[in-house]
Amino acid sequence: MNSKFYNKKIIIIGSGFRAMMTAYYCLKMTKDVKIITNNNNLHGVMSPIQWLGGNFDKGYHFFDGFNEANKMILEEFVGKENLHDFGYGAATFTNKKVYENHGIPYWPHKGILFTLNCLIKYILIAFRRENKDIKSYKDLLKTLPKNIGEILEKACIRNTNLYPDQLSHIVNRYSHFLCYRQTILPDFLSNILKKINFFDKRIASRRKSLNLDQISLYPKGKCIGYAAKIMEEKLKKLGLKVLISKKNNITNYQENLMVSCDTEDVSADFIFITTELDDALNLFKEKVTTKNNNHYVSQVLYYFATNKIYSKYQYIHGNDVDIYTNRATNFSLYGEKTKNNENVISSEVPTKIGSELWNNPEKFKDTIWKELENMGMVKKNQKYSDCKIFNIEKTLSIPLINFDNTLKEFHKLINSNYSNKIFLPGVGTFTRNIFMESLNSIFKK
Repeated sequence: MNSKFYNKKIIIIGSGFRAMMTAYYCLKMTKDVKIITNNNNLHGVMSPIQWLGGNFDKGYHFFDGFNEANKMILEEFVGKENLHDFGYGAATFTNKKVYENHGIPYWPHKGILFTLNCLIKYILIAFRRENKDIKSYKDLLKTLPKNIGEILEKACIRNTNLYPDQLSHIVNRYSHFLCYRQTILPDFLSNILKKINFFDKRIASRRKSLNLDQISLYPKGKCIGYAAKIMEEKLKKLGLKVLISKKNNITNYQENLMVSCDTEDVSADFIFITTELDDALNLFKEKVTTKNNNHYVSQVLYYFATNKIYSKYQYIHGNDVDIYTNRATNFSLYGEKTKNNENVISSEVPTKIGSELWNNPEKFKDTIWKELENMGMVKKNQKYSDCKIFNIEKTLSIPLINFDNTLKEFHKLINSNYSNKIFLPGVGTFTRNIFMESLNSIFKK
């Protein structure tokens, strides 16, 4: 572990999994750790929705995509007895078919001609001079076969409510449907092609065929908020202090780091910021940019109570531009049920604030239920007993076109004015596993 953190005063700004996991790493090095958050609820998006006597996540919240090393850290934190490994339980609904054990669109369902066309174009692209100036997601799509690029452009608008030229190229890490790597061939053929670097960057295969870790941890029969409570309680037993403050400002006067809060000034040797980039920028008096760098996807969440679940999958990505559902989740397959022992299935539907769907979501609930039926989540002609709809203005945060340049300038500021004593672990990443890898790189130097 990095000895420079031993017995130092550390402040973490943020909430949710990232703030609490950062605190866990820090408390291994020192007892003087504070989290400053603008919310009384330290759990962030891990806090459940309470409905019909049960607790249900705000969308899909498995600890999945973890490698073995990070799995061990999480089990140590939450308690191995509190987490069940469900394995990889994803599927993708593409072109009106369900493709199991995969989250990335499967293009062969469009037919052999589509597949051959894509493969030929990939080979032709391989002989072109590679474009090094990739800034936007639009730039990235231009490096793909045109027929795939056109589909992904429509998917981008559906899933983010923005056009590809408005988003950073790194947005492809944030959504399976926007993923740069595509599945156009059966796994055994893809895995042969992936031995070539060009195709390895562009062709996808199922995790199982690549012998990758298939870890998916969750508190069985509970909700992710159950794990969040355990995390908070353990941190406080280890000495964590939590300070609630709406307005915070970071200064560095004569090499003394200080966070000015609502009611007091708090000094620190090191500061970890686990918020999104735009929120992090607002903590400083220096203005790195006047442009926005994060876009929050607005979604309507549909929760259905029904008598039975027919799908074996934890979730199915709605990788089809002709449907509303971005992801369907089988909450009661692994989590709680209602007080009447009914199952709960959700549909996440991205849409613009002010759209017809946003303003009148009740009008679309039977359409959404039909999509769940087509995905095989429920049986044909099955009924739901109740439905609850939530309009969420901010769900997934994705990077805008200026993100990369702003982050570079921000790091320059931290280097020149704050002596590299401020860290932004995982900024510009999405998964919890990648976030932990970022923490590992900081603490194991």
